[in-house]
Amino acid sequence: MHRKHAVIGLASLVGAVLFAGSALAVVAVYSPTGHLNVRSGPGFQYPVVAQMDANTRFPVTGCLQDYSWCSVVVGSVTGWASAPYLVTDAGGKPTNLQVSGAQLGIPIVVPTGVAAVVATPPVGAMVVPPAVVEPVLPAPEVLSYVVGQPIQQVFVDGEVMVGATLPAAVPVYPVPASPYVYSYINGQRVLVEPAARRIVYVVR
Repeated sequence: MHRKHAVIGLASLVGAVLFAGSALAVVAVYSPTGHLNVRSGPGFQYPVVAQMDANTRFPVTGCLQDYSWCSVVVGSVTGWASAPYLVTDAGGKPTNLQVSGAQLGIPIVVPTGVAAVVATPPVGAMVVPPAVVEPVLPAPEVLSYVVGQPIQQVFVDGEVMVGATLPAAVPVYPVPASPYVYSYINGQRVLVEPAARRIVYVVR
């Protein structure tokens, strides 16, 4: 897997859908729903190591057996992205990677060099935004308050991004002098619109 990454890092990303390789074309993927987290391992419990900018193509080097998580290369970083959030038009039309991965011949890979992390049972699943949503710009004192509070994180099925809706079981907490509440999910603190329970800002 590391040998492929070295070759892929030299490929041009401009306007390409397939990257020609000596043995196998490399499929490019993108996220149409927002800035997608790339994690150190195949699971929402792993730390974020990079982000995929919305609608920007990146090479995918392999996927788990069930195509639920795929290894992607973002700049000099290789990490794991949740396949239900990934789209490719390598087959001639946009398709979800979890659906088309096997047909496109994306290789099955086993994570290497990934520390084992005990997965905490999720409390529910987030509703994914249908398109890119712009974040609000919170005041510095709001961010300082949110970052400084000792609250326990919870895990949900789904990636943390602006516009996603939190499940009802996720606890939220008030922010003084702010119309928003906050929470700590999948390793990231977020500001949330209380009525709709929609993420409006992700603290990075």
